[in-house]
Amino acid sequence: MNDSIEPKTVTALILGAAGYGGGELLRLLHAHPAVGDVQAVSASHADQPWHAAHPRLRGFVPGVFNARPDFEALALAEHLVIFSAQPNGRLAGQWPDLQAQLLDHGLYEKSRVIDLSGDFRLTDPAEYQAAYGQAHPCPEWLDQWEYGLSEHRGEELAGAKLISNPGCFATAIQLALKPLLSLGVPDWVSINGVTGSSGSGVHPSANTHHPERANDFRAYKVLAHQHEAEVRAALSNGQRPLPTLAFVPHSAPMTRGIFITLQARLPDLTRDELLQGYEWYYGKAPFIRLSESSPRIHAVVGSNACDIGLQVHEGQVVVMAALDNLIKGMAGQAVQNMNLSLGLPESSGLGLL
Repeated sequence: MNDSIEPKTVTALILGAAGYGGGELLRLLHAHPAVGDVQAVSASHADQPWHAAHPRLRGFVPGVFNARPDFEALALAEHLVIFSAQPNGRLAGQWPDLQAQLLDHGLYEKSRVIDLSGDFRLTDPAEYQAAYGQAHPCPEWLDQWEYGLSEHRGEELAGAKLISNPGCFATAIQLALKPLLSLGVPDWVSINGVTGSSGSGVHPSANTHHPERANDFRAYKVLAHQHEAEVRAALSNGQRPLPTLAFVPHSAPMTRGIFITLQARLPDLTRDELLQGYEWYYGKAPFIRLSESSPRIHAVVGSNACDIGLQVHEGQVVVMAALDNLIKGMAGQAVQNMNLSLGLPESSGLGLL
């Protein structure tokens, strides 16, 4: 642990704490050795106990939702980490006022903000509008946030004040794809992704409501998912040329989990070279587990692990990745990014869950 961060001296504020991501943050932060006080904000559940929205916390993680942040109480924090687990567009609309409040209460310099939505993942306002279908409320701030793909941006995240957590599909795709691009750049990459119903958030729509997904399987947002823009933007920051990406997401009859299958052709790449390349790339990554067989959703749900499976046959390369969309694809990676920002051990509070 960083010598400047004593146990239980980090205060956490969760905005949108009644949603699925907020519930996982409450669970993870309760067990984190550096985190003491946690303030959870939910206008819809104000003055209700946390277990009213998250029943499994009953008797284990006590607390009451606030209607709004209590900045007077937060001003006493030694280190403040703000997690926004709100829907897309919410934090961006609040950001100028939230920043002003932090400055007024002397909190801005000792705070970190980690956004779990897509509000600050793209730096180009035009790309943001194309991906999310609306103009960004504060485009002048888009290039001020660090993109928080933990395994690939550890150095940039050390000491970072503003961190944009990657999307769940974008996390799985990049963890699977980036090492491959270091071994060779195919002309074209096919990516099929599968997600569970929790990825659509706590408020269901006609297409995302679980009864509509149960006993069914379908593609959606074909070649037009917003996470593809995020992946392209993140990959374009490198020096290598980019392949053409074709991403097709699918809705599956499960509650949580992400599974992606990436296919490409690299005729000169051998199985040993592929395995050795990924082992080298992720040799020090605590949450990446490599295998020559297929990953399984069941093996990663509830954990911050991403399991990656690798196969090569006659120049055809297949890379598979599985993760929990609410943990490694959301709240767990947010805690991992907090650890990197504060100089704490990367896996702190994220052991076998």
